[in-house]
Amino acid sequence: MTQGCVKIGVCSHGTGASSTGGLAEKLMKPQRQIKLGAVLILVAIIGAVIFVVFAAIRQLTQLEVVLLQLFSLATGLIGSFILGRRSAESAAREMIKPHARSAFRRVLSLYRSLSRLATTIASARLSKSSDDGEGPVLDKLEAIVVEQIATADDAMEDWRDIVPEDVEELRQRVRDVERREG
Repeated sequence: MTQGCVKIGVCSHGTGASSTGGLAEKLMKPQRQIKLGAVLILVAIIGAVIFVVFAAIRQLTQLEVVLLQLFSLATGLIGSFILGRRSAESAAREMIKPHARSAFRRVLSLYRSLSRLATTIASARLSKSSDDGEGPVLDKLEAIVVEQIATADDAMEDWRDIVPEDVEELRQRVRDVERREG
């Protein structure tokens, strides 16, 4: 059984790495992505200004017009996409934060309850003799509890992926309370 998880109260079996996201997200930190998006939008604006200046100075060929507009459009769209994605993720995090704390506390409470049940099963196994026939029943109960603990652990990891700072703050508070109580 996962005794280390039962004693600590929170496990971290998962990797914590999110499997979603594109190549740019995997290669760059969020701050760099924001800077890249802003730079691309700035380049698009500068490109549009250069386009207007060139058009005012001399008559541009249709190929030049198309290429300058295509360049400005492409850099502007890519920059807007990157900034829009970061903005949407930030807004989603802000919407989820109030719910994350209470949901994580509920999952943590369930996890502790399952840990107490696992401890009770282990102590019942030690106090019972092997002749009474309760061994297979305790084995089944223990398997169910271990599976539920793993599910609760996965749920905590999911919340950690969504709002890691808040989850870590709550975990620290829980550890402090446990140290004071025990």
